[in-house]
Amino acid sequence: MQSSSPLRLSDLALRPIPGMTLPSQVAFTPRGTDLYYLAPHTGDRLGLFRFDIANKKEHLVVAAPGGGEAHEAETLEEELRKQRLRQTLGGVGGFQILDDERALVNIGGTFQLVGLPDGAAISGYDFTGLQHLQRCGDDCFVATTGTELVVVFGDGRRERLVVAAGDGMSVGLAEYVAQEELGRMNGLWLDPQGRMLVYTEIDESKVAEHLIVRTDVHPNMVERFRYPMVGATNASVVLCLFDLETRNRTVIKSFDDQSYLANVVWLDRDRVVIASINRAQDRLTRWVYRPSDGSLAELDVEHGDPWINLPEREFAAGGDLVTTSEAKEGQRHLIRLQPDGTRTQIGAVVIRELLGVEGTTALVVATGATPTQEWIYRVDLVSQHFERVAVGYGAATGVLAPDGRSTYVNASSRDRSPVAMLDTPGEEVSIRSTSVPFALVEPEMIELTSATGETLYGAVYLPPPQRREGAPLIVSVYGGPHAQLVVDHFGLTMDLQAQYLAQQGAVVVKLDNRGSYGRGLDFEAHLRGRFGQIELEDQLRGVEYCQRRYRLDPERVGIYGWSYGGYMTLLALTRAPEVFGVGVAGAPVVDFRWYDTAYTERYLGDPIENATGYERSSVLDELEGLRGKLMIIHGMMDENVHFGHTASLLGRANELSKDIELVVLPASRHAPADVASLSRVAKSRTRFLLSNLGLAGELA
Repeated sequence: MQSSSPLRLSDLALRPIPGMTLPSQVAFTPRGTDLYYLAPHTGDRLGLFRFDIANKKEHLVVAAPGGGEAHEAETLEEELRKQRLRQTLGGVGGFQILDDERALVNIGGTFQLVGLPDGAAISGYDFTGLQHLQRCGDDCFVATTGTELVVVFGDGRRERLVVAAGDGMSVGLAEYVAQEELGRMNGLWLDPQGRMLVYTEIDESKVAEHLIVRTDVHPNMVERFRYPMVGATNASVVLCLFDLETRNRTVIKSFDDQSYLANVVWLDRDRVVIASINRAQDRLTRWVYRPSDGSLAELDVEHGDPWINLPEREFAAGGDLVTTSEAKEGQRHLIRLQPDGTRTQIGAVVIRELLGVEGTTALVVATGATPTQEWIYRVDLVSQHFERVAVGYGAATGVLAPDGRSTYVNASSRDRSPVAMLDTPGEEVSIRSTSVPFALVEPEMIELTSATGETLYGAVYLPPPQRREGAPLIVSVYGGPHAQLVVDHFGLTMDLQAQYLAQQGAVVVKLDNRGSYGRGLDFEAHLRGRFGQIELEDQLRGVEYCQRRYRLDPERVGIYGWSYGGYMTLLALTRAPEVFGVGVAGAPVVDFRWYDTAYTERYLGDPIENATGYERSSVLDELEGLRGKLMIIHGMMDENVHFGHTASLLGRANELSKDIELVVLPASRHAPADVASLSRVAKSRTRFLLSNLGLAGELA
């Protein structure tokens, strides 16, 4: 393992994380001669870079704006977009390659057209207040302001196309739950010729507002969010077509608050696939719409038991839709869906994610030799041949080149730091590698068996050998669905919080319990109808395993986690106080009746039909069992897990005379992004855990 100095407590808040600074948002130019990507440029700020493939050289194209915090000068829309994507770095937030000569760059939610490859600004366009820009001609873009659809021209003109009807209405956007829970960030889909625009008209007027009082600014201000809580009214969506040549608007289909618009994909200039999932999320329906005659025909219906996990990406290929599905045996496979509804499964490999399609080649991430491995393959959609890329690494992801033969790859293992490379026929070209300035210990992988016979995978961070026997144990937990902690990539090793705790003398364990991601529907479905029982059973089994294997002190056990992991921390201290003596819960859900519809109802169902399941999933009535030391850390601006969860828990604690230590982050949302909040989280959490486990000492 690359090493140098021991970790210091202040290192835990470093952003970007050392050793994890490879390119992101990678894109090829249409001719495939260059790669463009974001990478750290100045401190925690991203710049836009170009890699000249022929000359194998990197060039800075657009520098990160200098000074200030990562979130400085961002629009509210951009700040919230990055929260949905869990992006915490500042600078250049995104870009679109328009052609080989131009790109659209997003800095803090403000767009700028630049020339390629030099990055020189191109003036003339007024992009003020715009979101989701798409090029619709040589000198024009179509975009939304949120309340209007507009066309922007190179001479500074704007033409208004559609205006939202009133309060709570928007156009061309994705509603909150679509972004946060369904993976749909967009509400604009332009056809391949740039003539026809499919877009959303969203009505959230009946969705209750959640208010956040901004105390970090003076005078204070109030942010208003339309947040649909469990059992309440969702947004309704009308999907429309706008002909950019005739300026005609046509309604395609309406989706009420009992269904969600899942995705839209243009197959060609006259066929667009529309996907919708019902509110119970056990039926996915696709239609084909033809703008030429206005026809809408059902293409395919997929049923899931107990639910359907939507594919993250779908692509057009030769007039067909290439997607993924768990409909067969509860395992995700690559699917080709033809216009007549015929489904063809491509191979038997278990797919994690479809990354892209170029011509007859697809790029996928698939489960490796074990569920802890994520291997990358190029797939010939005709012959169904799978060719593995980046052999020898535990996990990889990538981007397919326009020719379908070359691939940008980001690969690593827990014992191999990340590399960025271009895999071309007969050659691998290195783009970037990373180094680690700290003395780190590779986590040890463990396996144990659940009560129902499944293999559970974990990772253990060990202190020096002379300090292991009799050491305290700390559980680092998430525990919820749609997430997997134990994956054989370098990010597992670069968990600086776990590494520091181990360096100070604690054994730290991560365990993916039943219900977590990456194991298929049967494994995930253990959570059906109730949260908090199966997950805690498995975590307790992991504690017992580690205590026995490493001969640890059974009287000193701690736990920490964020979001669902914060919820798990509360459960551990209240339902198993005989095991867990100390915990730090970050942004915890306290009662899932106060969380959003799309996530919670997928797993727990209707709150009236499953009132008992919701009640048993709540922490509030368990607080009497709290005997250990508990700290809660929560951002007051959290728009995902509202601060009201923590406030309600504190109110109940007051009634029961239970002491809870509270750390408030006044300027933080769900994912802390600013240096001050990150530092406060790291220092508070670390000191609380170690001091209550008898490892206070002198924290560097």
